[in-house]
Amino acid sequence: MLRRIQAVLEEEQYRWLRNEAERRGVSVSALIREAIETLRAHQAWRPLDESPFWELVGAGRSDQKGPAISEHVDDWVYPLPPHRRPRSRRSRSRA
Repeated sequence: MLRRIQAVLEEEQYRWLRNEAERRGVSVSALIREAIETLRAHQAWRPLDESPFWELVGAGRSDQKGPAISEHVDDWVYPLPPHRRPRSRRSRSRA
């Protein structure tokens, strides 16, 4: 279902929109719908504080023992199940 709307554009915006629609051989409405769909498809960004990765900020502490989180980000973000983890170097040297 299509909905009729009313929008206010600057003269230069309207002129460009009308010329571009004519160049493509489509209506101004069709061009506006295409622009909206393009924006929707490419709207990958979101404010940082809405990102699920924001929860990782401050998750590690500098006084932790073991490898630094900043140096092993993938291990923290995408942890492997225990059976898929590589054996540590220490374990190999004992065997």
